[in-house]
Amino acid sequence: MTEREQAADHLKVIRSLMERATVYRTISWPTALGGGTLATILSAVLFLREQADVVNGTVEEKGIAPGAWIMCWIVALILTAVFNGFLISRKSRAENRPFFSPGLKMALRAFVPPMLAGGIIGIALTLSVTPAIGASLWVIFYGLALLATRGLAPVSIPRLGWLLLVSGLVAFLYSWSDGAHPLPVLGVPQHMESPMLEANLIMGTCFGLVHLVYGVIVMRNSRREEESTWVEGD
Repeated sequence: MTEREQAADHLKVIRSLMERATVYRTISWPTALGGGTLATILSAVLFLREQADVVNGTVEEKGIAPGAWIMCWIVALILTAVFNGFLISRKSRAENRPFFSPGLKMALRAFVPPMLAGGIIGIALTLSVTPAIGASLWVIFYGLALLATRGLAPVSIPRLGWLLLVSGLVAFLYSWSDGAHPLPVLGVPQHMESPMLEANLIMGTCFGLVHLVYGVIVMRNSRREEESTWVEGD
């Protein structure tokens, strides 16, 4: 394939992505709401399960092990990805298009490397340093992955990426600075402090609440645009 043919193919993909920006936005908000709800519930359950009791003057922690905690979030990621894949598949069948369209392939090539790197580094730091640092790195690299698709996705996706990147950096700096006393700002009693509490708060806030707010905003904007288009067409 010549350079001219490659350029023509790239232009075709870009034109297709521009035409289907509303479609991607329509798919993104149900995924954001579904994944955000799952992350919020999971983080709340893990947060409440993580506790510490004082017995005979010593602290006995009762909670989930880091390895099991990681597996819980990996399962949540897989469920969200499957749900998103189902939405894309349904849309592709409705439009009689292949599931792995040129646009989706380009998006995956941009999205997967930061996610893979962040996933591995986050797991390593969760197991070797503290879960809060690992959770912060997951948020940071997820934000970078969304920003990597800024030339292929609606403007709302990179905006979400910037928000998560900044949130992850703030969480990282806070987790790194608080040392052996997690969550002092929240007034958690010292005998109740646990690195897992902080990690669950980061995951619930960034992957849960942020996605829920994003999903609601994009849903309202999408429906407003659909109503406007219907009125103009009528």
